[in-house]
Amino acid sequence: MRNTVLSAAALLALAACSQETEERAEAAAEGAVRDTAANAEVIGEEIEEGAIDATREISEGAGELSERLEAGDNEEPGPAPITGDDLSREE
Repeated sequence: MRNTVLSAAALLALAACSQETEERAEAAAEGAVRDTAANAEVIGEEIEEGAIDATREISEGAGELSERLEAGDNEEPGPAPITGDDLSREE
């Protein structure tokens, strides 16, 4: 009988310990989920800032290219290099 009482007490202690372990594991998992969500938000913000910077650079580059193309487009067409046809003459 004494062994049965000790065994029952050990099982109750083990069950209480298991419950406490389960609660701690659940709290740790919830903390990990919160950390992951916070990290994902930070990464999303960094990606967004990078996209904004890239868009700005592309826009500036396109503006510079446009200016260079317009500046280089000031000559009148001359004769064609192979045929010698006058390309400035309208037919």
